[in-house]
Amino acid sequence: MVGATDNPAGVAARGPEHPAGRLVVATAQNKAGLSRQAKAGAAFRAAPGVYIVGATLPPEHAVRHHRTGIISVFWPGGVLCDRTALAGGEPVDGWVFVAHPSPRRRSDLVLAGVTVSPRTGPGSLPGDMPMPDGLYLSGPARKLVENVSVAGRPPKSRPARQAGTAIVEDEIDEIARRGGAGSIQNVLSQLDLLAGSLPAGPAKTVRDRLVAVLGTVTGAKPSSKRLAARLSGEPYDENRIEMFRALAELLGDTAPEPRPELGAVSRWAWEPFFEAYFSNFIEGTEFGIHEARRIAIDGAIPPERPADAHDVAATYRIVSDAATRSLAPASADELVELLRDHHRRLMAARPDKLPGEFKEKPNYAGGYAFVDPGLVLGSLRRGFDVFAAVTDPFQRAVALMLVVTECHPFDDGNGRVARIIANGALSAAGQVRIVIPTVYRNNYLAALAGVSNRNGRGETLVSVLQFAQRWTGAMDWTTFEGTDETLRRLDAYLDPGLADASGVKLRLPN
Repeated sequence: MVGATDNPAGVAARGPEHPAGRLVVATAQNKAGLSRQAKAGAAFRAAPGVYIVGATLPPEHAVRHHRTGIISVFWPGGVLCDRTALAGGEPVDGWVFVAHPSPRRRSDLVLAGVTVSPRTGPGSLPGDMPMPDGLYLSGPARKLVENVSVAGRPPKSRPARQAGTAIVEDEIDEIARRGGAGSIQNVLSQLDLLAGSLPAGPAKTVRDRLVAVLGTVTGAKPSSKRLAARLSGEPYDENRIEMFRALAELLGDTAPEPRPELGAVSRWAWEPFFEAYFSNFIEGTEFGIHEARRIAIDGAIPPERPADAHDVAATYRIVSDAATRSLAPASADELVELLRDHHRRLMAARPDKLPGEFKEKPNYAGGYAFVDPGLVLGSLRRGFDVFAAVTDPFQRAVALMLVVTECHPFDDGNGRVARIIANGALSAAGQVRIVIPTVYRNNYLAALAGVSNRNGRGETLVSVLQFAQRWTGAMDWTTFEGTDETLRRLDAYLDPGLADASGVKLRLPN
């Protein structure tokens, strides 16, 4: 217990005006006064010999605010280490782990809302990061070594200090994803600098994984799927895979609603044209409906916009051909090849967009970054496998649309390719395709953005696409003139911004 010296760790007292109060260490001079304040409710004992005075927050919140100050009283200059370091210094499951070369207190310290568990270990080392109140946080190399799995079981009263080798390998994959070979080399240099200060076995484990990322064959077999995928040449975006798993779980909990294409073949005659027209309009390739008809059906290419016209015509050719409109990938390899093939045809008039080739530079929508170029192939393959158990055609269409949209594998044309792939799964099963008319564009994009931002598991996206499919199935696509008249009556051509401002919604035909 900290006793009679005045604030031995040099903890700065925070102003009394702060709702978390101020931290005071008991001394011979103030001990009695602190005890009286505690009895009167003006202070509370946060730890042996340590009080928080004047807090208006609940004890757990006040302790959280003063956590580093309290820790520094008992372990001055200590290093937040092990699992705590991987969490950036924050508690993990209510525990904080700290290392000190000669801890004056060796038992766990139970505080309101968190328990601090010390161990004997090196003080601050090169690469460790300063924290408030004189503490440190294990640096990039040190925290990897500290979290490698070790033999033995932790005491029943607390969790393991180590996150485990698989988590360390995930962290190495994340370092490579964020900073490439340069960041991996930096961590290796830190590891060399710390030789002799860290346990040799775990340090070798970390070194083997790091040099393997740089191309050196070590024979080590990672237990992390992410790192194993990187070493095999197909790293993937784990955050997106988690997103896909959430949608797969939602789809597994959702009863299928089959919607077969009913009626004579002639009823669907003009659906491909309007699907192609609206799919391009969503992406900003805008033509009047009659001009788009001349481009797609009659082959008339306006000299002032040949590339835009080709986009419309190529989309129409893909979705109107009985063979290509019904292509549905049965494996991850087929998905990759089908994406390349569709994009090659769609972007044939735009060589600067690398037709059929995956992107080489990151792409964004506003400030939202899609999957990094180096992770596209692995993310497509893993994403496809996540939905292996999803067999309902509509649900597979939703899944494929999300996988392609989130990966955004090409420089341009990703939205159109995603819709072609999704609708292929529907046509292959004889189900109604999904058309997104202009007035419904914002609903569709907002639903995709909702999944990207983790607003639920994808409930809104499923609902939006369900209504679009229902709307498509309710339309009569027999003639151009009749379809055009119905679309105008339903305000389907209306600018989505104007529609939102005026409260106009997509309506089902009578």
